[in-house]
Amino acid sequence: MRKLNILKAIVDFIWIMSLFALPLIIVFFVFIIFSNETIDIPLKINDLEIDTSIGQSKYLLPVALMHFGLFIYALYFFRKLLENFKKLIIFEVENAKLLNKIGQLIMINAVVYALLTFALQLLIGKLTIDIGYGPFLYVLALGLFFSVLSEVFLMGKKLKEENELTI
Repeated sequence: MRKLNILKAIVDFIWIMSLFALPLIIVFFVFIIFSNETIDIPLKINDLEIDTSIGQSKYLLPVALMHFGLFIYALYFFRKLLENFKKLIIFEVENAKLLNKIGQLIMINAVVYALLTFALQLLIGKLTIDIGYGPFLYVLALGLFFSVLSEVFLMGKKLKEENELTI
């Protein structure tokens, strides 16, 4: 249980910091989108620097915000799941649903990440093809892992019910 407490503390810290950062990011992005002035602050998304003087790059900021928002939403469900684990609520349908939601959100986030990276590379004129394993595959695999874990928890629930009926 000590590892669970450490994980919960880390996730809670990230959650709180994200909740503080999200309104600031929204205000900053709205200012950049509707402002005609160029901002000298370097803005990086997915390791690509955005030139805010290019009008089209400004319109990718809502997509980047959606990418961050999906992460926060998945983190919300992960916190609920960890809280259930802390209460020793393990093989229940609610946990399977939470795992499935987390998996779906992470997979959607992986696709948004890939599209955002592609669009940014296209706008900057640095379109590259990397041979190997990038963050997209890792994040997609993580989402699939959570979805598979959801199915495992449903099987565990069924085995638990069958075991309780056995005398």
